[in-house]
Amino acid sequence: MRKFSTVVLMLLVWPAFASAGNQEPIELIRDATGKVIAELTSEPDIRTNPVKLNLVIKQHILPHVDFSALSRLTLGKHWRKATTDQRAQFSKEFRTLLLRTYSASLTEYNDQRIEHMGSKTSPDNKKTVVRTRIVKESHPPISVDYRMRQVTDDWKIYDVSIEGVSLAVSYRATFAQEIRKHGLEGLIQNLAARNTIVGGNATGAGTHSQLVFTK
Repeated sequence: MRKFSTVVLMLLVWPAFASAGNQEPIELIRDATGKVIAELTSEPDIRTNPVKLNLVIKQHILPHVDFSALSRLTLGKHWRKATTDQRAQFSKEFRTLLLRTYSASLTEYNDQRIEHMGSKTSPDNKKTVVRTRIVKESHPPISVDYRMRQVTDDWKIYDVSIEGVSLAVSYRATFAQEIRKHGLEGLIQNLAARNTIVGGNATGAGTHSQLVFTK
């Protein structure tokens, strides 16, 4: 049976790049892939050191993720109804949840190869989808699509789809259940409580951390 982790695959392409500049999004993804894999390969101890993992993620990954767009997409209709304060609180706790989940998932990287299949840009050149696939010997390839948009002069990732399943939509389904039971304020409080309890150990951070990674 295949056991997967979405977050590991996102980390492999969520960049250590500075800005979009004149590079095409697929070139940025390709460059970032090489840099992140090089770090994991050259310093294996990073994978077992939560402090180093968090530092790598905060320095090289989080600044290049569009958390505003990701949070908005994840909450869907509930984002439109949320107050400014609730939006800020949700984005903060969601960011912490993903940071801890990413840290845990990085420990599962095991020499997968990433193939870059191409990209499709919107007519206004403001959004694009970069198509890749993850290849490991003796396992079927896994398709991974990265949705990016231009923010000022940078390209930033606001969602990722694994085998056609959107990360934002997956979290949206889980969060919607909590909102129905406890309201948006209850969801935010529950996320904050989980983040506090989990601390540096992200193994319980979310059900969607185990989607795309072949053991």
